[in-house]
Amino acid sequence: MKKMNKIKKSQILLLGSFLILVGVYVLLNGYLKILREEIYEDFRLSFVEEDTKHSGDSSKVTNLEGVNNLDTTNSNQVSNSNTTSTVAPKKGYSYIGYLEIPKIRLKRGFLNKDSKYNSIEYNIMVSYNADYPDVNNGNFILIAHSGDAYISFFAYLYKLRVGDKAYVTYGGEKYTYQLVRIEEQPKTGTIAIHRPNYEVSGMTLITCTKDNDSTQTIYIYEMI
Repeated sequence: MKKMNKIKKSQILLLGSFLILVGVYVLLNGYLKILREEIYEDFRLSFVEEDTKHSGDSSKVTNLEGVNNLDTTNSNQVSNSNTTSTVAPKKGYSYIGYLEIPKIRLKRGFLNKDSKYNSIEYNIMVSYNADYPDVNNGNFILIAHSGDAYISFFAYLYKLRVGDKAYVTYGGEKYTYQLVRIEEQPKTGTIAIHRPNYEVSGMTLITCTKDNDSTQTIYIYEMI
């Protein structure tokens, strides 16, 4: 009887040890994936910073072909449907600029909107009907996932408040934006962007609403 109890205890101990090892492996594997992506990100950002210092021609930074993963309607509406590409992204692509939001420690590059990797499955996506920051009175529209995945680049936008600043480096210039409006809209396939002032350049960030699967949140900025 004592021998049987010892065997059972040994089996429970072995099972417990195995489960602990599996848990540690899962946690470490997820952490290493995030760390690897951050290293790649720092590497790519170092190139775009160097490019923007020496050249105002951002079209030279990338020469990848473009595919439309996000349909758009007009200048005030953005479709939120997207098609996931089955092609694995190449780490060799170069950003044409990057977005910084110091409050949430976000610094992430973006690609030309014609790039095949300009997709929310790989990067912060530039909407296909967006204007670049150097367009007078235009609207620079960026879309990204929220959540817990390593591609959830807008996971912490919910922490932002009206008045917070964001910065975009593009074409050798650094543009400053201030958050002026935050609103939620239901997921209906399109998003209406309500800019308070169409006589100033703007930026719009779009992502899923935290803890709400039925709505998306729109963060509307104005250039200052």
